[in-house]
Amino acid sequence: MLGLTDRVLTPAAAQLVAQAGVLASFGEASERTLKSMAGLTVSESTVERTTEEAGERVRQLRAAGNPQGPRQSWAWQRDAEHKTCAYISLDHTGVRQQGPNGAHAEGKMAPVAMIYNPNSEHDPLKPTPRQVRYLSGFYSLDAIGRQLRREAEAVGIMRAERQIALSDGGSGLEEVLKKFFPNATCILDFWHAKEHLVELVQALHPHDEAARETWLDTWCHRLKHEGGRATLAALESLDLADASPAACEVHRKQLTYFRNHCHRMDYPTYLAKGWQIGSGPVESGCKTVIGNRLKGGGMRWGEAGSDGVAHLRGVYLSEPSCWQALWQTAA
Repeated sequence: MLGLTDRVLTPAAAQLVAQAGVLASFGEASERTLKSMAGLTVSESTVERTTEEAGERVRQLRAAGNPQGPRQSWAWQRDAEHKTCAYISLDHTGVRQQGPNGAHAEGKMAPVAMIYNPNSEHDPLKPTPRQVRYLSGFYSLDAIGRQLRREAEAVGIMRAERQIALSDGGSGLEEVLKKFFPNATCILDFWHAKEHLVELVQALHPHDEAARETWLDTWCHRLKHEGGRATLAALESLDLADASPAACEVHRKQLTYFRNHCHRMDYPTYLAKGWQIGSGPVESGCKTVIGNRLKGGGMRWGEAGSDGVAHLRGVYLSEPSCWQALWQTAA
């Protein structure tokens, strides 16, 4: 029974309570959701305890080396070259914390990792809906990367002919993806790279909106259809004779950025192969797994409670077999 301490709850009731607690605030789950949907009357503290203990059970299972769901290979979608492709992605987001007795505490970063099988316009066969597995919790990037590798192997990543790793330019993300998925092609989120061009054009043309729009259209087209190295070369040859010192400094920073990341900005090749070039799925994952439940207005969390909820939301929002497998172990 997942180590639940409230002896009144049957395993089935505990599952309902934890599901309510993972979807809404503990108070709302107690006062509204469980009463109206299941006729259950349980205290807010019971919802909190049951939800957090279920999340702790997830953490224990992962610490023991278990994947989050059953070992079952996915039928990977095919790209424009008729090769099967597995997608992995990694990001992180902050969670506000509070210390004992409501004392101030530093926030903590929660990584969100995912293995997924997105729909491809080049494959006539559509993937099973919601074919994704999320992982989260208060881990180092290295630790979550190791868990992501295990989860990816559980769904048959080694059977995919190509592995594609998407992330933004956040510190350490690419390194972890390359470490645990050495055969993957690492792609920098196109829109993250575009934002750096936006920052530059705002510095170059701070008072001329028309010039900004024209410049940005030209440079984004170059980035998308010629790639990062061509864009870097154009940036290096940019005439800054009339630019302000502040604009020159922004230009210097963007040169550094493109030099550091242009090796994973080969967007023309990626697009020709029919690959995704955006890390939107994992950015959305940060919002759905963490933000929607743990970052509400005025929310402050204890570390253990927020860690448990993060683990449990990762399971709940993954393919349905993951949630089912968790509660089968509790029966």
